[in-house]
Amino acid sequence: MDLNNVETLAILIPLLPLLGAVAVGVIGLRGLRSNSHWLVLIGVGLALACAVRLFMNINLALTKGGSGCIDGLAKSWLIYGWINAGVTWMNVTFRIDSLTCVMLLTVLSVSFLVVAYSVGYMRDHHGHAERGYERFFAFLGIFVFSMCMLVLAGNFLLLYLGWELVGLSSYLLIGFYYEKPSAAAAAKKAFIVNRIGDFGFGLGIFLIYYTFGTLDYKEVFDLVAKMKMAGGAALSPDRVTAIALLLFCGAMGKSAQLPLHVWLPDAMEGPTPVSALIHAATMVTAGVYMVVRCNVIFSASHYAMWIVATIGGITSLFAATIALTQFDMKRILAYSTLSQLGYMFLGAGVGAFDSAIFHLFTHAFFKALLFLGAGSVMHAMAGVIDIRHFSGLARSMKITATTFCIGGLALAGFPLLAGFWSKDEIIHAALSSDMPWLGYMALITAWMTAFYTFRMIFMAFHGQERLPRDVHHAHESGPWMTAPLLILSVGAICAGYVGVTFGGHGFLGVFEPHGEFHHFLSYFTSGHRGTPKHVGAAEAGWLLGGHRLMYVSAAISLWGIGTAWFFYRRRPTIPLAIAFASGGLYRLLYNKYYVDELYDLALVRPLRRIGMVCYNLDRYFINAILWVIAAVPRLIGIILKGWQTGAMQGYALAMVVGLLVMIWWMLVAA
Repeated sequence: MDLNNVETLAILIPLLPLLGAVAVGVIGLRGLRSNSHWLVLIGVGLALACAVRLFMNINLALTKGGSGCIDGLAKSWLIYGWINAGVTWMNVTFRIDSLTCVMLLTVLSVSFLVVAYSVGYMRDHHGHAERGYERFFAFLGIFVFSMCMLVLAGNFLLLYLGWELVGLSSYLLIGFYYEKPSAAAAAKKAFIVNRIGDFGFGLGIFLIYYTFGTLDYKEVFDLVAKMKMAGGAALSPDRVTAIALLLFCGAMGKSAQLPLHVWLPDAMEGPTPVSALIHAATMVTAGVYMVVRCNVIFSASHYAMWIVATIGGITSLFAATIALTQFDMKRILAYSTLSQLGYMFLGAGVGAFDSAIFHLFTHAFFKALLFLGAGSVMHAMAGVIDIRHFSGLARSMKITATTFCIGGLALAGFPLLAGFWSKDEIIHAALSSDMPWLGYMALITAWMTAFYTFRMIFMAFHGQERLPRDVHHAHESGPWMTAPLLILSVGAICAGYVGVTFGGHGFLGVFEPHGEFHHFLSYFTSGHRGTPKHVGAAEAGWLLGGHRLMYVSAAISLWGIGTAWFFYRRRPTIPLAIAFASGGLYRLLYNKYYVDELYDLALVRPLRRIGMVCYNLDRYFINAILWVIAAVPRLIGIILKGWQTGAMQGYALAMVVGLLVMIWWMLVAA
């Protein structure tokens, strides 16, 4: 492997999108204007080409005998001496390994397609660029740069820098329509909720430095593996647990896990390409990436792993139940993202880190496809996205309908599509762990996912054509929007087959697996010959024997799709009857368990009252003290001002009197 070439590629990957964003600010606003997208599109495209080349170099090293384990073939390079004080962790250091390459490919491929899609989306029906067009693409470039820095970081300090830059970029993009009150409120909500999680994340990084005396990945992971602290003292399991849980606080905020999930659905107020970028492969997956990157720390604490798996499983089921009752296409997909992120954390929590990354990879393609498909519908429906207001769009929007259906099938875990393989690996790992109830919970969630996905598809694209009041006819989107849909649909079909080996190696060499349930070829070569050794100690049940789980999972997916077809195509009165009969339960799900209202009552209002008390204290008490203090010299000034009459005679008299007083004082003193 040519190390110099790899170092150059690693530097170019984040630099190119940043240069594109800066160029938009320097050139785009004055010269290119409605063609400003080319600067960012070229920057992200070249970064993607560099990422592909980087992956090929790493893959070549793997085929020559390198270990695929995350710490086996890992190289770190000092890119820039940030603070030259002999402290390595305060330098800009990049870490290149299989995990880095997989994440860069995922982030940049989806980002490139989203940027291309945005060219058509951010224009009106006459082809004119929206207001703020240049600013939007500059923000996209900054977002991609931030995510690449997060992925390439070689120490926790640089990771935190990229982490916060991603949060800032998402704030700018979600609040792009800042004149719209709901968009501005959603951006502030996302920023504040993420600060809560990031506070714990920052404390975790401080605790890492306090414990190990360094923030460099390799040094920290080596010490944790040996259960040693700085200086050679034994590392307490409680300390490792505290570090892991504090780091997980940041993941809960960034990846929107319970109870810090409330910002993600509201983020739909941003432009649809932003929703695809945030919800598919970038910001929300940063938490999953961080947990997988720090797998040595999390694996050292059984309690931390239990927390990660439990919160992931509960979030997955919780979000799926809400999606059953929603009507806004983008919000349905937002809650679906919450659910799928829960799957990823469930996989990581039971030790199947490679399966979590595998699902992250496949999910990026079909979820980006679904969000961009929803944006195509929204573009044709003049901004209307409520599936109760239109139907039968498949007749006039054939490309959007077909690609959306492919994405829906992948999300639903339809056999042989991308989501089927990655989801089943996680379910198998959960069933094989010492928490098999999480695996059964994941199977229930899988049925709900298939049902609510095709509930949306049947209501929006099938039946008699019905359009919103202000829309006279539905039309297919232009090539800038349909081309990314077609490319992503290929990914939704084929992403599950990437990186498959007959030897049962982990996903694209990210980890060396210890079990047999790795990718589809294992079904036809070795089957499931037992419980994976890397998760739990529970004895494998009947579901794990042979190919039973594959058949059960496929049947659950088909059952969910068939139920949605029967309810919304054959007997559309049944859902209404169920909604009326369930009463309070339906309202509970439709109102998202009233979590936002509960937070408003328990946190927002009390904090606002405390803020008003502090404001009034400052305004009336502190300001009053300052006024009194300032009143003394002001009073003296008023008194002295009365002597300033402007009459020369008065001034002369005062001088004479003063002179006489001085003479008298001198004589008396003498």
